[in-house]
Amino acid sequence: MKALHIEPLALPFLALVLVLLFGAAQYANNLGFFFAFWLTALAIGGLIGLRTRLDRVQVKLVQIDSGFANTPLHIQLELSGAQGLWLDMALVSADATFSSTTRDIRQSEKNQPTQQLTLPQRPRGVHLAGNLRLSTRDHIGLLRVTRIYPLAGKHWVYPAPQGERPLPDMARPNESQGQDDFHGLRNYQAGDSPARIHWKSLAKSSPEHPVLRIKQFGSDTSAEPIPRVLDEALLLDLPLEARLSQLAAWILHCEHQQEPYALRLHSRPATQAGVGDAQRQLCLRLLAEAT
Repeated sequence: MKALHIEPLALPFLALVLVLLFGAAQYANNLGFFFAFWLTALAIGGLIGLRTRLDRVQVKLVQIDSGFANTPLHIQLELSGAQGLWLDMALVSADATFSSTTRDIRQSEKNQPTQQLTLPQRPRGVHLAGNLRLSTRDHIGLLRVTRIYPLAGKHWVYPAPQGERPLPDMARPNESQGQDDFHGLRNYQAGDSPARIHWKSLAKSSPEHPVLRIKQFGSDTSAEPIPRVLDEALLLDLPLEARLSQLAAWILHCEHQQEPYALRLHSRPATQAGVGDAQRQLCLRLLAEAT
């Protein structure tokens, strides 16, 4: 979709040409006619092909940032066919409810084709990239032509990581194992239950070097805590946005400590436990999509 717009300079320029023509005709001044026709020729030369100049410009979405609310996010676009054009760029939503700050650029052979624009601040959620509005004008600045390019892409705005609630405790497997699944013995470790001490092996060990041994069962995994489950049900006394912000803060804390974790929202089953960029992105996207 293209549109032509009159620039503020157009009316003063037209008035100047008319004054020159009137003065030249009134006083038979050939120099006045010369300047009037010269300015008119410049204007016509600049307007020729103006409407079709943006037809050769192609726009490709390279990258769009996802991030936390109230933080600057950016979009990278690749422009081709814009060499030698003055371009005014702006991001506009599909329903025209927002428009980012415009940016004037001069595309030449030496310029990088990739351009970066700042996304407008949006609330938590999943948002479409919107449309790119490109404008160019004639060399004098009398008319401007504008074209809208739809961008196929979306980005996630995560809840701001805020909250003072402590992390939920790590769950541990049930230690009440039966005696029929005895697996063997291992060396004593600080924190082991005295009920698990194998006293017979202590009696058989050397008095100079006593060795404490612990009974270990086949299903006993008490030395390996279950990863933390960041459960929304623990925060039901808070409003929705406060709950999501607290969960986001817990996710960042677990990532910083490199502790495996899982996320459970009341409207979704728990995720697989893990840690790293993929786990962080998955959980934060779930928070952005939560309703």
